[in-house]
Amino acid sequence: MDPCECKPLILVDRGSWYRWALDRLGITYFQETFGKRNRIERWFREMKDGTRRFHNNINAKTLKSLEELATPIAATHNIIKTGGEEVIPT
Repeated sequence: MDPCECKPLILVDRGSWYRWALDRLGITYFQETFGKRNRIERWFREMKDGTRRFHNNINAKTLKSLEELATPIAATHNIIKTGGEEVIPT
């Protein structure tokens, strides 16, 4: 690997394969079972789950326009953003 000027912080869990690979490459790392690493993994899991739900529930055959798809998404976003007030975009 090429050396980099800024040293990234590599967080690993207790998987022995991480330590082996990073030691072999000469990369410093920090072992952490919970904390920052767990929050990052949780964020990616939520993103993947949301993408999967969207992909599995969209029906392109019955969708008439992009607006038909975007309106409920925008309405849900606005409800979350306003703390429960229903604001339907026009």
